[in-house]
Amino acid sequence: MGKYTKKDYLGALRELVSDIEAKHSAEVKAIYVGGSVARGDFIPGRSDIDVYVVLRGGDKNEFQKLLEAEARRIEAKHFEDLKPVLDEVIGVTVTTVEEIRNGKSFLGKGFEYHNFVNSGKLLFGEDVKELIPKPTLEEERELARNALNQIYEMVQKQERRVKWFRWIPLKLVPKVRREQMTRQAFSVIFRTASVWLCSDGVYVSGKRDIVKAFWEKCPQETELCEIVSEALKLWEKWAVAGLAGKETKWLFNNALKLVKELQRLWFLRRQIFCAKLKSIDLL
Repeated sequence: MGKYTKKDYLGALRELVSDIEAKHSAEVKAIYVGGSVARGDFIPGRSDIDVYVVLRGGDKNEFQKLLEAEARRIEAKHFEDLKPVLDEVIGVTVTTVEEIRNGKSFLGKGFEYHNFVNSGKLLFGEDVKELIPKPTLEEERELARNALNQIYEMVQKQERRVKWFRWIPLKLVPKVRREQMTRQAFSVIFRTASVWLCSDGVYVSGKRDIVKAFWEKCPQETELCEIVSEALKLWEKWAVAGLAGKETKWLFNNALKLVKELQRLWFLRRQIFCAKLKSIDLL
């Protein structure tokens, strides 16, 4: 795999934005970059690029196909050997002004709202952040609960598929597959922790911020706090070098453990909440 720099990433991003601006400026209200690239803490060769396009109107599905094709062209030009690991180096998601105003855009969905408003960076057009209705706390919690359930179901399926991974020497696993599984494990750990924090009214997305907030919010869950802390250390190592076999297996096993434990804690919290409501009704 080639060695990439932040300049490579930002150059590819500029190329995509310039192409959209040249061909579709009349249809596009705004273009943003989100995630780690917007925050500036992205790691070339490990992070992906999240691009959000807001249309003035029209068929967003057709526009999505056009922009995905353009993103794949730029990927093939700049990041061909990254695609097997990252799947999509440049991810493009399209929404419309109408969806935003009606509260139906993904940009206004729970924790995504806070991530976008706090760190989304305008690259072209007019800022639309003020058009997005702020979700209520109850809506955020419901979306967080659904997201946790989806992650839990995904992890259960993945665990059944890769039981062999726990028992065989890692050197027998093809390198690309190891890299894919490593990245997925990191994504599961930090995404799950971020969603869990959102369900408690804490909105962070950077990995260091997630670890700090998790310790502050869940100090009694020492084992889980240590998992996210160790995952951060391994992420920072993975930024510049490969992980040892035992580190990759630790990451995979503890991603599963974190998801299962947070799911259990979620149900426990709901039971306590429902019991309190019932006791109030009895008074």
